[in-house]
Amino acid sequence: MKHITKLKLAAVHKLCDAEEKSTEYTLQVLQDMCNVDLDCVISYMSLGNETHKELFNEINELTNVIIKTENI
Repeated sequence: MKHITKLKLAAVHKLCDAEEKSTEYTLQVLQDMCNVDLDCVISYMSLGNETHKELFNEINELTNVIIKTENI
């Protein structure tokens, strides 16, 4: 799986977690929003908590850069 796909999945996953969505909802939204199949989502979910934390941190860093550029 490409790193950009992992980042997309992580961003949507983080949003679903923040909104306390169900597992079933999260799995479907990950597929729909990231245009991937269920096998890809399962592979992403199987990466483990440490990898998810790293991806979430990367998403946060990217978000901070985007916010800073909006203020230029």
